[in-house]
Amino acid sequence: MAKLGIASISLLSLFALLSLQFCASDAGLLNRIVASGGQEISGDNGRYVVVFDAGKFMTTVHVFNFDQNVNLLKINGSLEVSHQVQEVLSSYADNPAAVAIDELFLLGEKKYEKILNVIRDLLSESPFLYKSEWVTILPGAKQGVYLWETINYLMGNVGRDYSKTVAVLNQDVATVQMAYAVSLKAAINAPKLPRGEEYITAHHIQSNNYYLYSHGYFPYGAYAVRAEILKYTNDSYNYCMTSGYNEQMNYYGEIYNVRASPSGSSYEKCRENVLQALNLKATCYIKNCTFDGAWNGGGGAGLEKIYLTGGFHNTGADVGITNRDIPSTDLKLLEYEELAKVSCGAKSLEEAHNLFPIVPAFDLPYLCMDLVYVYSILADGFGIDPTEVVTALNTVQYEGSSFRVQWTLGAALELVSSKHTKMEDIPNVLLSSHTSNQVA
Repeated sequence: MAKLGIASISLLSLFALLSLQFCASDAGLLNRIVASGGQEISGDNGRYVVVFDAGKFMTTVHVFNFDQNVNLLKINGSLEVSHQVQEVLSSYADNPAAVAIDELFLLGEKKYEKILNVIRDLLSESPFLYKSEWVTILPGAKQGVYLWETINYLMGNVGRDYSKTVAVLNQDVATVQMAYAVSLKAAINAPKLPRGEEYITAHHIQSNNYYLYSHGYFPYGAYAVRAEILKYTNDSYNYCMTSGYNEQMNYYGEIYNVRASPSGSSYEKCRENVLQALNLKATCYIKNCTFDGAWNGGGGAGLEKIYLTGGFHNTGADVGITNRDIPSTDLKLLEYEELAKVSCGAKSLEEAHNLFPIVPAFDLPYLCMDLVYVYSILADGFGIDPTEVVTALNTVQYEGSSFRVQWTLGAALELVSSKHTKMEDIPNVLLSSHTSNQVA
């Protein structure tokens, strides 16, 4: 049977965002792929890419359609077709033949390799073109790259000089990712680090080359960092917790005591714990680090405009700094700090709820911690001036449609932007820095 497309599968972030990328040339094949979603695919002729995003709580399939110039085409009147399945991989750790999707890293190497091998076997028997090396674990840095590509593509920045692009700071449940473009000279002169990190990589997008700094910070995502902060007070009171709260948090088998001080939360004392968790004094193997010993990329014109996405936007929306119903919000970090002080001053969960009525009940006891953390990682970790205007981004307008910011579009873009002329020859590897049509 002839192979009909390309299959690639990758795991991004420590919650293992599982991405299976399929390119297919006929809509009939895609009809069968998304049949469980109850939608038929109809759209202009083009190249279709299907990305399965295996997140913490569910698996989502995203279908995109591109023309030969890598312009995004509409499907059924929308920029994408998507469908969610309430299944995760972790529950199948001891039964990999019955594959669903979730946090593979946290299952242990032997268990997630069993699952990945099953997926490799399934893909090798599928009608899609497939290479075993496309089934791999990718760091959070790659997710940052995909987000950078998504946002700059939708904004129309691709094709412009790197200095006209925007930087991305994203927070998911497990990691924080930073990504921005640098010049070719900066890429060539990027330092070699003793720990072997690869901070700057070359990427080909819509016939243009960019050199991107990207790094994924684990465990500094929205939920993972709570465990890190609690480590410093596991056997005593935690001054980030709202008064009256006394529970335990189970974070992937690790139990943390979450006990508020009798005197309640304290902004100053909470911030001390948060700054400890950021590991600001970690050894910096090279000049210019952010936190936890990570190189900051050297800065430059590609970092002048910063967009905050994911948890940074969502935490702001919970307390009224941003709004989920509008595409973006310009703000200053001082706004997070001001509301952190308000939240940390609440004397009870009831008072906290009255102050911030739309914060989910599960997150409310941690609100002081979360706000202090967002302010601290941005101001102290990444060194953003608290008085500088940054933009929290939720959606991007693209050709009259609203597109939610997500890494999956970037993954699809890299696949269809390959310089190889034949679809079956497209590799899922980084381009050499010695390529033509250099923008940066």
